[in-house]
Amino acid sequence: MTNVEKVELLPYHELGKHKWEAMGEEYELNQISPPSADIMEQIKKVFIDMGINAIY
Repeated sequence: MTNVEKVELLPYHELGKHKWEAMGEEYELNQISPPSADIMEQIKKVFIDMGINAIY
């Protein structure tokens, strides 16, 4: 039994990438890609299978 009511999954995104570049800074996460919808569904299913409400 858990006291967790809901888990909201927040996938990585690249929305701030241009800010780093505009400041002349190296964006160190260039090799990281946002997860696909399929991957997010797989992660969500892990929580659902444990009886925890999950959304993304």
